[in-house]
Amino acid sequence: MKISFWLYCSNLEVSFDFYQKVFNLKNETFSNKAKTFFVPIDNHAELKISTLQKPLNEGNIEINEADINDMYNRLIKNQLPQSDESDIEKMPAGTFSGPWDYPGGKALFLKDPDNHFIVFMEWCLNNLVY
Repeated sequence: MKISFWLYCSNLEVSFDFYQKVFNLKNETFSNKAKTFFVPIDNHAELKISTLQKPLNEGNIEINEADINDMYNRLIKNQLPQSDESDIEKMPAGTFSGPWDYPGGKALFLKDPDNHFIVFMEWCLNNLVY
């Protein structure tokens, strides 16, 4: 089973450059003529970024069981701008924030150029205290 999430973007090239840094996309993935590109996330999910139509509502995406340290190192290596803002609503577009410690794990926040939120969570159920 694969889950797909559609996100509208105002500028496909800017969005591709952003997500290329987040997910190490290859340049062959992008064709501006298609007006859509796909971002595979492991074997079970993908983002579909498109200029074809605006969504009726906006939302955020949470990706669980993420390796936060690996994601952080990738974003730093790919020179994605980092924000020290812990409130995702106040983060500048096109940045990431974190990692942040939470009970049971860590989180990393991402805000793309069109202000979509993606939260990467690394929950460790064994670490939760009840």
